Amino acid sequence: MAEKTTEKTQKTKFFKSGNFYLMLFSAVLAFVIWIIMSLTVFPETTITLKDVPIDFSLDGSYADVAGISVMKTSVDSVNVVISGERYLIGDYTADDIHIGINVDAVRTTGSYDISLVVTSVSGDTIEVEQIEPSTVKVDFDYMVTKTFSVEDGTLVADVSNLTASDGYIIDEDEITISPSTIELYGPQDYINQITSVAVKVDNAAIIQSTMTSNLNSVIFYSGNDEFENEDITVDNSSFEVTVPVYLVKSLPFYVTLTSSVDSLDTSSIPYSISPASISVRSQNSSLSSIEDILLGYISVNEITVGSVFNITIDESSSYENISGIGNATVSFDLEGYAEKAVTVRNSQIYIVNGTDDKVVTVEQAQIQNVILVGPEDVLEQISSSDVVAEIDMLDYANTTSSYTIMDLTIYVPGYDNVWSYGKYRVYVSIESVETAEEETETAE
Repeated sequence: MAEKTTEKTQKTKFFKSGNFYLMLFSAVLAFVIWIIMSLTVFPETTITLKDVPIDFSLDGSYADVAGISVMKTSVDSVNVVISGERYLIGDYTADDIHIGINVDAVRTTGSYDISLVVTSVSGDTIEVEQIEPSTVKVDFDYMVTKTFSVEDGTLVADVSNLTASDGYIIDEDEITISPSTIELYGPQDYINQITSVAVKVDNAAIIQSTMTSNLNSVIFYSGNDEFENEDITVDNSSFEVTVPVYLVKSLPFYVTLTSSVDSLDTSSIPYSISPASISVRSQNSSLSSIEDILLGYISVNEITVGSVFNITIDESSSYENISGIGNATVSFDLEGYAEKAVTVRNSQIYIVNGTDDKVVTVEQAQIQNVILVGPEDVLEQISSSDVVAEIDMLDYANTTSSYTIMDLTIYVPGYDNVWSYGKYRVYVSIESVETAEEETETAE
């Protein structure tokens, strides 16, 4: 206990004796003397500043007025050794100096070795003892603007990430891009190398219906090669791309054979169509249920051995013909078929659907050279007496003439695979019943 008291007493005596204050004063005095000596005996100093950034501004220069810009530099910063009054630069850092470029010699585009200009930010007088590197290589070029558009084919869509489902196709010619132009801004040398711009649909998908994508990126091309440059900017990077998708099918043709003879089996008449089918496409879902195409109607009275019909393929609201074929040929080769000429007498011509107030009389005694078409072995069994002709008065209900020409319908009863080829007409007189009776009485 006594020892601790003694130590404390000694410390108290030290401070009271003034020794502490004497030592503190000595230290302060020594520092002041060092400062004075530094400023009087060594008034200047040299300091090294590392990684000082270079300011590549062209403000106010000829290059700036001419529209020339800095494109590329060999370095972005330098190490600098400067000297000056110690009291001015003694505490300098990289932020206290400015390093610019001397562009007085830059009068056109190209690559230059540019000297550097070092100054004090605060305007202090400094000397540059060393700068490493002493010059910087700078590429200069004009900054230009160039527009690419869908209309002239320089702005296109890249849909390589999209795949159409089986049976469907993507029509790249109908892809729309909105907006339809893009403006690039950058160094003239780089901009001139760009020949086209592609808007690439970023999202990958298998599609079977038209889609619109807003997830897109912009790619520059020089010829067929991608061109990348960070100095090029675009006026818009958001594009809406609409990709049309079509269902594609191959649809066969068929024709409908018409006949006024109900007993004729038109399905037994063979024919061929060339081309047999065409390729069609549609965004209309109804195409999925369509299995064939009606090419047209052909009357059996126009068909004989070797008949050929060239029929225009009609447009349809349900699909688009993408085959490039506008006509199809229907051929009736009718192998094993033949023609046979017969005579139809007046007694074989019948009037049907007549009215009680009219008397219809066929004025011709017979119709010669009526051509029948059918299987050759069947025609051998048929004679003129097997043929019947009809005049259907429903077709002439509004006839007011007393003497006219009417169409005949030729039948071969008992045969469903024989028909007449061509049109046949007869002279017919039409009288009212009263007039006919009066003429009969007068004759008597």
